[in-house]
This record gives sequence, C-alpha cells and structure tokens, in this order.
Amino acid sequence: MKLQITAVGSHTLRLAGNLDLYTVESAREALLQQFADKPRLEIDLDGVESCDVSGVQLLLAARRTAAVSGKSLSVHPVSQAVANCGALLGIAPGVLFSNDR
Repeated sequence: MKLQITAVGSHTLRLAGNLDLYTVESAREALLQQFADKPRLEIDLDGVESCDVSGVQLLLAARRTAAVSGKSLSVHPVSQAVANCGALLGIAPGVLFSNDR
C-alpha cells in the first residue's frame, strides 16, 4: 500500500499506508508545505501500516524543523507500526511522539 496524505482541518496532516523509503519524500514535501504557513501542525499516524527507519528519520527531522522555526508540532495518534519501529531503533516514545502544545 502506498502512502495516503490527507489534510484534515487547518492544522492536521493524516498519513496512512506505508511510511518508508519509497514514500517518505512525498510525506516530507507535504510536511514542509504545512510548516510554511502554519504556526502549528498535528500529524496523525494512526493509519500508518508499516514504517521503516526513513519514516522515523522524517519524524525526527520534523520535530527539529518545528523547534528551529519556533512552531508547534504534535504527533498523535500513532499506529503500532510506527511505535514498534521507533522502539526497534531505541528511540524513546517521548522523543518522537510528545506534544509541543
């Protein structure tokens, strides 16, 4: 399954499907576009069915981009696939999924 990216409301981006090496570029572009003109962003990962290291790297980069640009980022809900990938990489859930509200 490919990655589906849907804007929900004015501040939420919902990702569903595979968040991996093959789809991460389209997710990155969507995140950057949302960050460009919004003071805050929420990422809904509940529909992500598979995730690899590139998906986790994207989430870490999004957190860093938000911090550097003074914007708020909230990542919730999170699918089990994303949580498992983060855990396999030894990344604490609070690093990837904490709210900056």
